Amino acid sequence: MGGASYEAIMIAATWSGGKDSCLAVKRVDSVTHLICMLNEENKSRAHGLYRRAIEKQIESTIFKGVFGNSSWSGYEKEFKRIVSDLKPEGIVFGDIFVEEHRVWLERVCREINVAPIFPLWGEDTEKLANEFISEGFEAYIVAVRKDIDTFYLGKRFTEEIVERLKSDKIDPCGENGEFHTFVVDGPLFRKRVDFNFGERVEREKYIQLEILID
Repeated sequence: MGGASYEAIMIAATWSGGKDSCLAVKRVDSVTHLICMLNEENKSRAHGLYRRAIEKQIESTIFKGVFGNSSWSGYEKEFKRIVSDLKPEGIVFGDIFVEEHRVWLERVCREINVAPIFPLWGEDTEKLANEFISEGFEAYIVAVRKDIDTFYLGKRFTEEIVERLKSDKIDPCGENGEFHTFVVDGPLFRKRVDFNFGERVEREKYIQLEILID
């Protein structure tokens, strides 16, 4: 699908390193900056990836990266500070159907006078997953919730994997938090991200593959 036009204004986007935020950015013209929020361990709060992996990823794209660090309790304040400093007129979010999160994002954006943009909202997740693949993006499943088969860890996100996810009654985009991906190449990239998989590690709710960057 073609990107929505927001020409002549500066647009930022929240960035997890995964497929949904990537597809959302692909759909919107004029995005210049990707905002990634990190936790106290210097990992992306959304997907638990170390900052270096996200930095390498963003360096391989056509965008500029902006990072924030905070605890959960300080997340909103830090996010507002970053956006206020950046002064975009709109922020792109990759949310699809989690209403509670959208309500929170809309309130925060309203309070800092910036327009929230939800390019994927309400769409069929199987169609979105296959659109991401057909656009030519390359991504890998790097985390699965502990109740999900670890078969998926390290697998490239393909149409065959989408079919298996469906057969296992897993949302094709993982919108319920079932799995997370790491995008390494595609239309928004100047070059492919050079990476290797490391060890499997346990997080609170997930089994995760470390991403190793030279």
